[in-house]
Amino acid sequence: MARAVRSVVREFGPAAEVVRTERYEPAAPGPGQVAVRMLLAGVNPSDLVTISGAYASRTDLPFVPGYEGVGVVEATGTGVTGLRAGLRVLPLGSAGAWQQTKVTAARWCFPVDPALTDEEAATAYINPLTALLMVRRHTIATGARTVVINAAASAIGQILIRMLNKEGISPIALVRRRRSLDRLPGDGLTAAVCTEDRPAADAVREITRGRGPDVVLDAVGGTEGTELGRALADGGTLVHYGLLSGRPLSWELAQDRPDARIVLFRLRDWVHAAPPDRLTAALTEVFALVREGTAASPVASTHPLSHVREALERDAEPGRRGKVLIRLDS
Repeated sequence: MARAVRSVVREFGPAAEVVRTERYEPAAPGPGQVAVRMLLAGVNPSDLVTISGAYASRTDLPFVPGYEGVGVVEATGTGVTGLRAGLRVLPLGSAGAWQQTKVTAARWCFPVDPALTDEEAATAYINPLTALLMVRRHTIATGARTVVINAAASAIGQILIRMLNKEGISPIALVRRRRSLDRLPGDGLTAAVCTEDRPAADAVREITRGRGPDVVLDAVGGTEGTELGRALADGGTLVHYGLLSGRPLSWELAQDRPDARIVLFRLRDWVHAAPPDRLTAALTEVFALVREGTAASPVASTHPLSHVREALERDAEPGRRGKVLIRLDS
């Protein structure tokens, strides 16, 4: 195969400092594999956390980042059925989206809804599927009515708000900066709170008149996530799915609230445990939600792979509106 370009991490650290680009020779797909010519890939917190070294014990160096992206099947190895050259797919199950050609197992390549644009397809996996699973398993299935979302102005926060609204739930939205309040919807919320003005848990207790929320969807962790866990209603659930604070929940939370459920949600765990037909069905549902706008993410900017550091710097800008994408076909 022709030489290609990829981003690579050879040491852990801040993404904009340690991510490099280099030329490489993509391997030919072996039995059961496909070569995917990548088109677009997203920059996600899960990428940045991995690059930082937070999961160093289970991350081998060097590695190519990127858990989310869309591409086109370029070649197939022996024994591959159901995929053909030219088919647009999401190659899931592993990192490696930040390269021009990704060689991966065919069973991890899922055809994309033809109605989706490349930009929609490139953002149709991590945030939409995470949001769908959390809403379905921890709010709808439990009959929750009072739900708190922190980092609510983020791409996934806004998807969660729209998904909950479809179920008749008006969540309490928490943001960390005052300027983020104007990025929240004008309706469909019980309340919007800036945690620069008051502690999140105090605000939630007041809004719920001391009862506490049934469910907290926590993307922050650290002190905020821990205190929101302590503020849960009797028998409530905290779903911890992000680490924007850079700090874990306190180990004391489970002792302080033995009645509560503390769920550590990792999309990767669900994806790797789900049977292929169940994952296909979930993606089909997600594609429909993206098409209708419920699970869509705006795109803030798109950068060529040769300017990957520029993309990472853009992603780190406060107040950024939308996802940052890396274009791999140029």
